[in-house]
Amino acid sequence: MIPLETPYKVIKYLVNLYDKKVLPKNYENEKLILHFCERQWIVNVESSKTKFAKAKKFEENYFEEILPAFEKYNSFIRKHHIENLENHYSIGELDTLFLIDNDKPQFLTLEEILTKYFKSSKYAKPDSNLAKAIKTVLGIDEFEEDGKDQQFISILYPKGETRFIILCENKNRLRATRHDFIEFWFAGGRNITQLQFIPKTKYPIFYLFDWDFDGLNIYIDIKQKHFKTISAFIPTNFKSLMEKQDEVKHHKSKWKNNKFLQHLTDSERQIATTLIESDFIIEQQKIILTEKNLIHNNIK
Repeated sequence: MIPLETPYKVIKYLVNLYDKKVLPKNYENEKLILHFCERQWIVNVESSKTKFAKAKKFEENYFEEILPAFEKYNSFIRKHHIENLENHYSIGELDTLFLIDNDKPQFLTLEEILTKYFKSSKYAKPDSNLAKAIKTVLGIDEFEEDGKDQQFISILYPKGETRFIILCENKNRLRATRHDFIEFWFAGGRNITQLQFIPKTKYPIFYLFDWDFDGLNIYIDIKQKHFKTISAFIPTNFKSLMEKQDEVKHHKSKWKNNKFLQHLTDSERQIATTLIESDFIIEQQKIILTEKNLIHNNIK
């Protein structure tokens, strides 16, 4: 079985090797190439240490796995004219695009699509080739958030009377089920200048955000400039939500310093310190607003 992390360009290389029999050595550290070399399906050319040659066993495996995989992904790429993915993405990522093409999810933000299908809202940037490919596969010109206007905030009012407000770093929270008594606000991630125009509210305000360097600094900025009584929403099971920041694809908010710790409460500082010392982060979408979490934050 071909590993899902195999770059598509490696599949193309193997197809080329079958056709030409001998090629300059390439991708020799890729798992699939190593697998073939270990089994003598691909061998070094005797007269050269810089070239690969196909062996007889390679031909047997070629028709069983390599060619069908190439035809599958090549057909999909040509169908959607997403050739710019060929040299940058794995067959696992292409499989996910197959799934998106099959599901045709509607009215979702890019963050919601990435969270649902790639397991992380930071898997790709809005201007990445992958994001463009998702638009192409879905047949859309822009994602739901592309038309946002930073002059106003978005609000999801509760079913009943408001008792608490949760300001969210990511807009997808406002696309969830309407709560009984929590009012959800979205001001545009780091674009928070419009918060200065909001009249003073009588309700307690909490901030729900990514626990990373940027998220914590934005939280402190909001607290110092706009809502002095705002509190960070504290997840009760924060250690189970922690992810190694280098393993969260396209995560750019690296821990630069810990100066912001002095502005945090004891419970906030405990989480932030643990994250910094272990080089982990917590993504907002992983924090579930369970009854236990709400009670822990005195939201009841």
